Amino acid sequence: MLVSALVPVIALILVGYVLKQSDLFPGPVWTGIERLVYLVLLPALLVVKLGTTDLAGFDVWPMALAMAGATLVVTFALALARPLSGIDRPLYTSILQGAIRQNSFIGLAAAEPLYGGSGLALAAVGIAAVIPMVNVISVWSLAALDAGGRPGVGTIAVRMLTSPIIIACAIGLGINAAGVRMPDMLVTTLDLLAGAALPLGLLAVGAGLAFRVAWKSPASLLCSTVCKLLVIPALAALFCHVQGVDPVATGIAVLFTSLPSSASAYVMARQFGGDHEMMATILTTQTILAAATVPFMVGLLG
Repeated sequence: MLVSALVPVIALILVGYVLKQSDLFPGPVWTGIERLVYLVLLPALLVVKLGTTDLAGFDVWPMALAMAGATLVVTFALALARPLSGIDRPLYTSILQGAIRQNSFIGLAAAEPLYGGSGLALAAVGIAAVIPMVNVISVWSLAALDAGGRPGVGTIAVRMLTSPIIIACAIGLGINAAGVRMPDMLVTTLDLLAGAALPLGLLAVGAGLAFRVAWKSPASLLCSTVCKLLVIPALAALFCHVQGVDPVATGIAVLFTSLPSSASAYVMARQFGGDHEMMATILTTQTILAAATVPFMVGLLG
């Protein structure tokens, strides 16, 4: 069941990679697809799933706390280890982003086949709990670099408050908490948009894979990858167990925390002067390994 649910996800990623390499669709096409998914399709999915699903029967907030807590533990551990490691700050920012960010497209695509409609809604809650936090951590880390400037608290707050994903999560959770019934025509429209979000998002993930990158600092690559694919999901499962979180919510917590890092980490590394070559290496390595590690971690701990 687990493998059969994830195989189509992996297949779409591979299709995206093949299409990008074939030159049938040039680079600007993929840039447009990424923007469409990020600005329109994914927000539509988050609003309709968070706004129409009854979350009362699930341990939503303990699950969110477990995911956030696991991420923060690894963040603090890496921050404490950096002075001892002697690595430069640009490389450190790539290690950190690789260790704490997650590719939501893969998780959302796998959540419904594994756990049904409720699982997809819980996955949206997980996004609301973790995505704003990891964005703040990433921006603050990159802000310490001389290249790219030093955005203050106000700049970071604006970035968070204008994020389509965060806005969509806030709208969906607000509708759910208020007990407001969304009009049927609106739900149908959002469902149509949402239906295109995951396949296009997965194709874009595949198109973003880069195998011709500089394989430097293997220890840094190993550290970031182990933290992301193994350590954080194990900690999330532990925190869920301590709180007595129900199996479905625990499974979603493990699934989402075991995902490879997000392609947006590469964009931020380039924008703020991070080690973007190492970031590309981390993203590609994690996406490939996740085909094996995600089923393993979810099957073992979920």
